[in-house]
Amino acid sequence: MAARERGTVNAKDPVIQLRDVAKRYRGRDVLAAVDLDVAAGDVVGLIGPNGCGKTTILRIVAGLVQPTRGAVRIGGRRLAEEPGGVPPGLGVLFDPPGLLPHLTGFQNLSLLASLRRTIDDETVKDWIRRLGLDPEDNRRVGTYSQGMLQRLGLAQALMESPRILLLDEPTNALDPGSVDLVAELIREQQARGAAILVASHHLEEVARVCTRVYKVIEGRLVPADREDLERRRPVGEDPRR
Repeated sequence: MAARERGTVNAKDPVIQLRDVAKRYRGRDVLAAVDLDVAAGDVVGLIGPNGCGKTTILRIVAGLVQPTRGAVRIGGRRLAEEPGGVPPGLGVLFDPPGLLPHLTGFQNLSLLASLRRTIDDETVKDWIRRLGLDPEDNRRVGTYSQGMLQRLGLAQALMESPRILLLDEPTNALDPGSVDLVAELIREQQARGAAILVASHHLEEVARVCTRVYKVIEGRLVPADREDLERRRPVGEDPRR
């Protein structure tokens, strides 16, 4: 059975397009031949155990990793043509979030916002509060718990209303209430037309927000079927447990 579909998908005009993308690390084929289209308003889930290649796909789309073979297009342009090789209008969360440990949470996000200058400090503070943190907290990020780091990383990814949103394990270390908030925020980003890729090994959290879900198996994308989506355990976990 094909991957589950919800909502409207404009497959004719993808924001993200991968064609025959492969990646080889140290003699090992991590990705074999990945084809993927993600349109505005799409939320595409990538599921699989650690090391299967799902994070590599996100890093290739972000311009952080060069594919060994294949073409990546963002908004119809080859990624290699973008200045610095980084797509414009990009919001990313990788595991762990890339934050400067000697700065406060607000200082980290304010510094990042100053690079593009599309939002002001009040917007930064609003997003920090939205994720349940205090922008006036003077503690350095290096003292934060894992859950606090994850929430700050989410605020950083979302605060500039990106047209492309890449989320790697977005609910890692979060409590159930925060997991629900992440789902709500993803739906909000979808409603305004963002193209979203979510990588996770948790089937349930991906299935609840995604318009399409793929398993990453032997470096290729395989549409998840209903049985996969109805499972309630992480990918790779022993089903007898």
